Amino acid sequence: MKKTIFTLILVSVFSVLLAQQTLTPELRSKYHMISSDEFKSSDMQTKSFVATAPPEGPVRNIAEFERNQGVIISYPNGFEIPYILISELSEDVMVYIMCPSGYQSSVTTSLTSQGVNMSNVEFVDAQVDSEWARDYSPWFIEYGADRQVGIVDFPYNRPMRVNDDEIPIELGQYFNMSVFGMDIEHTGGNYMTDGMGISASCDLVNTENPGLSQTEIDDLVESFLGITNYRLVQDPLDDYIEHIDCWGKFLDVDKMLVARVPASDYRYADFEAMADYWANQTSSYGNKYQVYRVNWMVDKNAYTNSLIMNNKVFVPFNTGTPGNYNADAAAVYEEAMPGYEIIGVSYTNWYSTDALHCRTHEVPDFETLRILHYPYFDTIPYQSEITFSAGVYSFNNSNNIDGVTLFYKVNDGEYSNTAMQNAGGDTYSVTVNGFVPGDKISYYIQASDLRPATETHPFIGAADPHVFCLENTSGICNAAKTEYIKAYPNPATNVLYLITNNLPEDDYRIELYDQQGKLAKSVSVNTSVSDWELHGIDISDLQSGLYFAKAVSARNIYTVRFIKL
Repeated sequence: MKKTIFTLILVSVFSVLLAQQTLTPELRSKYHMISSDEFKSSDMQTKSFVATAPPEGPVRNIAEFERNQGVIISYPNGFEIPYILISELSEDVMVYIMCPSGYQSSVTTSLTSQGVNMSNVEFVDAQVDSEWARDYSPWFIEYGADRQVGIVDFPYNRPMRVNDDEIPIELGQYFNMSVFGMDIEHTGGNYMTDGMGISASCDLVNTENPGLSQTEIDDLVESFLGITNYRLVQDPLDDYIEHIDCWGKFLDVDKMLVARVPASDYRYADFEAMADYWANQTSSYGNKYQVYRVNWMVDKNAYTNSLIMNNKVFVPFNTGTPGNYNADAAAVYEEAMPGYEIIGVSYTNWYSTDALHCRTHEVPDFETLRILHYPYFDTIPYQSEITFSAGVYSFNNSNNIDGVTLFYKVNDGEYSNTAMQNAGGDTYSVTVNGFVPGDKISYYIQASDLRPATETHPFIGAADPHVFCLENTSGICNAAKTEYIKAYPNPATNVLYLITNNLPEDDYRIELYDQQGKLAKSVSVNTSVSDWELHGIDISDLQSGLYFAKAVSARNIYTVRFIKL
């Protein structure tokens, strides 16, 4: 009843606003509305959705953090993302622009003048109603015995946007792939998947599909997407939009980012409950999720609304007062995703319910070399030899496997590698011995094909390997020590000291950044960690405020926050 009353009030408010023609960009963005005409034209023709049979199994929904060949953006009557983002994306992947042919010449001129790599731009001749490519773009799957890549379409929950709702069909034709119609009213901003059978949305799905029981919804997502565990959660943001990407994000199979609000905010308990919920859920790997928190302090910040594009993460940064939290957000991403390049994209028109993720959509590599592996984690019973196994194959069975290798190190030693042998079909394995109780083993798997292309598991490889320990007689891992730096005193006035724990010896430099991400000071230090631990850094010349101290080497980055008084 509360939601019904709110909706009626919202309709009344918009009726007044539209009568006065005062639908501001902020309101349009907040409610994902394209124009006053759209709101008034309730009798506009809507798309006739075509439901189909599901794809032949097995079927798997592809995750955002897998290998991508490109990104989808839209040009309704202009770009609603900054050119700097388009330019950065075009350096590495194909940018697919939904744009009618009549605009493409002038758009090409604009993009070229902004330094966009036009060799990595393709136009799709399609009319769009809005910039929110995330919401109406297709969901990609791999399916069938030959691992084809296909598209899942759904009735977009903005039915008056006929052109937007047709984009999955348009892209199916453009990419020459099958399109399967899943009859669940939905929107991409309220959906995320781990690529291994778990997906999550706010329970808006139930609200917008009153004719479907929970069992029927679960059966449909399993049949069309291969989802066997669909987690529908309450929206802690308490906002009309109810999109999960406004406050949460899968960063990996077992990593979850959840926004945080101040304790004074009336939603504080709901956000903390959601973080606790994920910390106590079991990931597809079988471990509990690692939950990371990023501040959501003012209306324009939407740091969870980011795009993962291979080894880069594009995070929406704001300017002015909202931008005070940019550096803090970047530090959280660096902690959660070591080895990735974290790129802040400053723009004046990001909003808390509509930012970078909402206006882009990834396109997977249609010849992805995939490594399927369930890692060891935490502490396992001691065994002198351990077998590592993985499934390795290419989408569409398009490429022959050229080699699979296990890289591993024991405690703080150097990486060794050993070839994994084909054990039949797609399975590769190798057995390694010589471990002793208490050992900490860090490892990743690398595969290559004849294109040539190389992939690792986890995706980023050595920068963030799988780690587990072998139980010793006391039931603990001797070598499982946390690596970190600490700042002392904190807050500090004139001199800052850094205290280390278990950092590998390397050539480090100390970098101090302010809240806007600007480098305030850099200090070179000696090779041995013990030589610079407790080394005093003069900060008397810094302005008061929040700073981030980073110990940076060629292989590692360690970060700590401190306050300069």
